[in-house]
Amino acid sequence: MARKSKADMRAEASLIATAAHGLPVVVLVGRANVGKSTLFNRIVRRGRAIVSPIAGTTRDLNMARAAHEGREFVVIDSGGLELYAHEHTTERAVEEALRAVAEADVVVFVMDGRAGLASGDSEALALIRETGRPTIVAVNKIDQPSHEAAAADAYVLGVPSVTFVSAAHGLGVGELLDAIVEQLPTRDAAPETLPDLRLALIGRPNVGKSSLLNRLAGFDRAIVDDRPGTTRDPVDIRLSVNGRDVLLIDTAGIRRPTKVDGDLEHHSVGRAIEVIRRAEVLILVIDATEGITDQDVRLARLVESNDRAMVIVCNKWDAAAKLDKHVPAFVRDNYRRYPFLEFAPMVFTSAITGDGVDHILPAATRAGVAWHANFQTALLNRILAETVATLDPPLVGRRRLKLMYVTQIGSAPPRLAFFTNLEHDIPAHYIRFLENRFRAALDLESAGTPLRLEFRRTGRSWVESRQKRTTEGRPPRPSDTPKPPRGGEVLTPRGEGNPPKRRQRTAPGGRTRKKF
Repeated sequence: MARKSKADMRAEASLIATAAHGLPVVVLVGRANVGKSTLFNRIVRRGRAIVSPIAGTTRDLNMARAAHEGREFVVIDSGGLELYAHEHTTERAVEEALRAVAEADVVVFVMDGRAGLASGDSEALALIRETGRPTIVAVNKIDQPSHEAAAADAYVLGVPSVTFVSAAHGLGVGELLDAIVEQLPTRDAAPETLPDLRLALIGRPNVGKSSLLNRLAGFDRAIVDDRPGTTRDPVDIRLSVNGRDVLLIDTAGIRRPTKVDGDLEHHSVGRAIEVIRRAEVLILVIDATEGITDQDVRLARLVESNDRAMVIVCNKWDAAAKLDKHVPAFVRDNYRRYPFLEFAPMVFTSAITGDGVDHILPAATRAGVAWHANFQTALLNRILAETVATLDPPLVGRRRLKLMYVTQIGSAPPRLAFFTNLEHDIPAHYIRFLENRFRAALDLESAGTPLRLEFRRTGRSWVESRQKRTTEGRPPRPSDTPKPPRGGEVLTPRGEGNPPKRRQRTAPGGRTRKKF
């Protein structure tokens, strides 16, 4: 098994301490497929971890807050302790589990009560007891009281605290939590704070999302393997970017629905799509050697339809450059082919060499700031006046479109409402013209945020409404009188001294007759 450097160990220990916010840490460990993730979901009271009968489902550490009898603590779900495994991903899962044990305040060793005591249980528990951490044995899958006799071998392990539970049905979980709380140290915890910005890495399998997460974190937070589908549960980490507290989440690779195979991948893809809806800025990672594929476009449209900000990271650019690809041509060709992506900036990186990785988080935070932006109404109407002066609004049917005024009606993303004499059938090319003009004036070009435009019908212009508000509540002034039309004739309103003129109608035969 490969050993980590001391710097990596310190960085990962700091990760657990940061996630705990001063709270005690409880780690669930045990062999693969003994029910750790099911017990984790039961303790935290939500289905955060993916549960599957396939051994080795959990790989990366999964952390969440929990509470019992007024005591708060952090629970960590870990991968299976398969000490003699030779696969890279399994070895990494064992390393992460043992590291979490070293930082824990209480260790819960989970074993399968139906399978009985295995040789791997004794050896794994021996490693845990060497750390000197308080340990509780949780014998899982005891669905009936009669099963306890068959699981009595757990007492042979020599651990004084043994609890029989059924994580699937919730039996005995309360007693387990009582035993955990009894051994928790007393510690002043810092209040839980929400991040300033939530970012998420999404993309197809094996495009380098986890490698980029490790580069950004500065240590191996996520397990990386050449085989696609290594990441299953979302993996998150808190980072500080220019004074902002940022939560960065790595997700499982999302393939086309027709290629998703098995319940485990369905669950992983479902969790990734949930993250898309919860995050504020989505970092779409693509394989630059393949370019933007149809599945990349589907994911981009999913982001855009959910009104989220987006940054496109073109990873593996070191390999793409060897294929004689150039950045200006790559950007121009893809924006021309997919115009709806023009709002998203492109960042070119190599997770292997580290080139360009430092540009990802600044671009994502800028997209987050633009996504939350608010603009003054006066500024928007000055831009509107300049836009109308540049190009006259088009004819819609037989009527000229009139843009009265504009105001912002929402943010995240910014939404602008244009009050016009028409609200339907406005040409798409003119809507794009308006969006481009406002993006340029508001510094939103390739900022990463969508800009939504709405058109609402109204009968008064912005100038007329301001004039009405100014004249209300005071005597009329000469300046309130509208200017006379050309020729100097002042039109007077129709009243008693101005009877309506007689209308003339043409009778058959060419004669005219008068009608009052």
